[in-house]
Amino acid sequence: MKFLDYIFYERKVTWTAFVLFAGFALFYGLMNGSYILYISQHAEMLGKYTPFNTALFPINLFNFDPSMYYGDNGSSIIHPLISFLVVILATVSKLLGGNWFFLILQSLVNAGSVVLAFVFLSRNEGRPSYTPLLFAMLFGFSSYLMFTAFIPDSYPYVQFVILLSVLYLQYSRVQKEVHYVPNALLATINFGLTSTNIVPFAGAVFFNMQVWRNKARWKKYIGIMALAVLMIVVLTAIQYVAFGGRSWVSNWLLGIQNGGTSYATPFQLGVHFKALVMLTINPMLSPKVHLLDPGMVAFVTDLSRSNPLYVQITGGFLLLLAFAGFIRGIRERSVWTLMPYILFAFLLHIVVGFGLAVYQYDMYLYAGHYLFAFYLLGGMYISGLRSGFGKKVLIGLLLASLLVMVGNNIYRHFETLSTIKQSYEQLEQQRSVQQ
Repeated sequence: MKFLDYIFYERKVTWTAFVLFAGFALFYGLMNGSYILYISQHAEMLGKYTPFNTALFPINLFNFDPSMYYGDNGSSIIHPLISFLVVILATVSKLLGGNWFFLILQSLVNAGSVVLAFVFLSRNEGRPSYTPLLFAMLFGFSSYLMFTAFIPDSYPYVQFVILLSVLYLQYSRVQKEVHYVPNALLATINFGLTSTNIVPFAGAVFFNMQVWRNKARWKKYIGIMALAVLMIVVLTAIQYVAFGGRSWVSNWLLGIQNGGTSYATPFQLGVHFKALVMLTINPMLSPKVHLLDPGMVAFVTDLSRSNPLYVQITGGFLLLLAFAGFIRGIRERSVWTLMPYILFAFLLHIVVGFGLAVYQYDMYLYAGHYLFAFYLLGGMYISGLRSGFGKKVLIGLLLASLLVMVGNNIYRHFETLSTIKQSYEQLEQQRSVQQ
């Protein structure tokens, strides 16, 4: 069975996936159209305050950067080969509506991520159930997917590729086959979009292949990674030639200093405990935002306000289900192809402390690298339970969680735009007084 046949294996699942895709793509477009309309109507005013290298998307929200507009300057040690994608999309966006183009494209990409999560859980369950649909909807209505659908940054594309990789690894388990080229290609793409993603992907492949069982698997695993390195070298050479002697290698030291070590600091629970919420609950259920820094016009989580109790309870419940899914399936490969993403995020952001030095400017944006795993682990846990009163209670709680998430996130989404508008009005008033 080919991979595409594996995805579209059953008519009912395929039709449900299509409805999910169309519904969420439309939802993201409708929810974010007002943001793009505001930017287009106030482009001149907003351009005066933009902290970015482009005024095409001037809103600094949750520390996202409109990097998809940076053309051949988009490559760094953090995003080594993304310039190939950026140049194409930046060029097309100039012809097809700029921010409207990215809104439509990224709404489709995020809707695609929802479909991949649904297919993964449907395949994992192996029998007709509403559980995959319920968790796919919880994932789709997450704050993170709503906001990243219109901000022209790399995160929607990165998240989609990670989910595609996880689904392909599931396909490999079912088929009991491990092919060199597809795995090496996925490793290359994961690295090319965000270099750190090669670590959890390599870990996921390691556990998926159960490499430790014999030497033949070790050799194949090493061969896959060696082939990925060769692909990366070839693409880097093409990048060097195509972009006039510039590549991610040529500025790797500068990239590490500007985008890496300067952001890191040791974790201190008393100081950084709210960063844990930014990394877990906030990407699920939108927080209240405020203008933190008028100089950078940074709209970020308002740390002076605690999340409402219903947000904490709902987010905590979903995280608890994910933990239960890990405990229940701790000996299963399906779980250990997901855990590297969560464990590496914990290592990178808590142990190493990447982002903690400036955590007040939000760590929400990193969630695309692991957020999906919480939903997949929770879905796997519910799917593994026998039918009975306990499972019905959990399904009821999940439905309640979905209603809370939808209500909170839609309300906060419009509230965030209102906060942005009011803040810019105040900045304009202060500017006119000073003049």
